[in-house]
Amino acid sequence: MKISKFIAFFFLLLPTSLLSQEVEKIKIAKEDPFFKADFDETEYKVFALDKYGNPYMDVVKSFVITFQDTKGHFQSAVVGNTFPKKTINYLTKGRTKATNICLKEIVAEDKEGHVQKLPDKCGVLIYPDCKNCDPKKRK
Repeated sequence: MKISKFIAFFFLLLPTSLLSQEVEKIKIAKEDPFFKADFDETEYKVFALDKYGNPYMDVVKSFVITFQDTKGHFQSAVVGNTFPKKTINYLTKGRTKATNICLKEIVAEDKEGHVQKLPDKCGVLIYPDCKNCDPKKRK
């Protein structure tokens, strides 16, 4: 009787030991929530875009504005996502030609607090107010 119990017990446990597999680790790569930065010319704000093109207006935490003109190369660090009033006035009221600026070192933060560095955005044109333009040159 003991032998039949042993054989029955052996056949019950045998399939579980033969069918069990070693557990493998699954590696998950974290995907960045934002793809690139863009510039809103009407409100002078920098915002982030995800890979589908959806805008996120208030996630940019800092960036650096750089541009060059006849007076030299200018660079200004900005905290937040909006251009400072002094910079806007200089680029729109203090000039007669459009200024090509570059936004560098753009840092965005998602809703969970993860910080992500976005690629530079160059080739942004800031146009002056039309009051400063010379009407004789436009004709």
